[in-house]
Amino acid sequence: KTYHDINDTNFGQQQLGVITYYSQIENFNYDDKNRIVSFSMPFDWSVKNIDQILVVHQELIIPKTFGDLMVKNISVDVNGIQISEDLVTIDDFSYDNRIVHLVIGKNDLLNISKEQGTPNDKMVFSFSPTQNDLSLSNVTANGQYRINLSWQPQNIQSGSLTTFMVDITDVFLLDRPVLVNYDLSILYEDKIIFQKNSTSTGLKTEQDMIEFFIPDNITGPIILQFENLGGNEIAMANLPVVVNRITAVETSIPAWIKNNAGWWATDQIDDSAFLQGIQYLIKERIIDR
Repeated sequence: KTYHDINDTNFGQQQLGVITYYSQIENFNYDDKNRIVSFSMPFDWSVKNIDQILVVHQELIIPKTFGDLMVKNISVDVNGIQISEDLVTIDDFSYDNRIVHLVIGKNDLLNISKEQGTPNDKMVFSFSPTQNDLSLSNVTANGQYRINLSWQPQNIQSGSLTTFMVDITDVFLLDRPVLVNYDLSILYEDKIIFQKNSTSTGLKTEQDMIEFFIPDNITGPIILQFENLGGNEIAMANLPVVVNRITAVETSIPAWIKNNAGWWATDQIDDSAFLQGIQYLIKERIIDR
């Protein structure tokens, strides 16, 4: 088991975890622009090696405070090849974390080996939301209800009206929609800014619609806190969304800046010339002061 601290553009400091049952992972990375978690591990793709393997099992641990990865469906690629959704299971039955299980059997490994063409000595995993979906999902603490949340407009803005759409299903009934009362609170910086008692529709074709005007002073993550589903005190779950979402941008360091750093480190240029390069990065907002 390994833990990896990241600083997400919208949700701030988060800690992702990986449990691997085959070999130590390496090259862990989170791309917050595309919401992709990736890592790799050594792997021998020869038929001789695969014949000795029952399964390759990986688990991605996601804190439930990390809204961008609390999506309803997660897709997984191995060496750029999309894995069947049957091999991916999302476990939301912990109050603090969700666990995405990937279990690849021998036949699936052989198929991946054939499809990827020229074999390499690694297995590269990529976990990401399915089809760039921003709808969220969580299971209540008592394990009975699944709450699916979406909203319009998708880009929630302060000082505007947002409609939240809520579906509630019963996990014990194989996620069949159910009609159930619940209390909803919306929290910002641990303070309640909205409360409502509502009822799910119990229908596949209709959702419970809740309108909320986002105050002008609200920006960043807000928490939708669902409680007392069906009158059960431990039937509760949280789902975080972002107001005024910041789109992560890719920045690159100019080649001449990299050259300057190398020359400065080897005393080929003086401090003044090197500082000019740093001042350029600050002026162009590539780095902060």
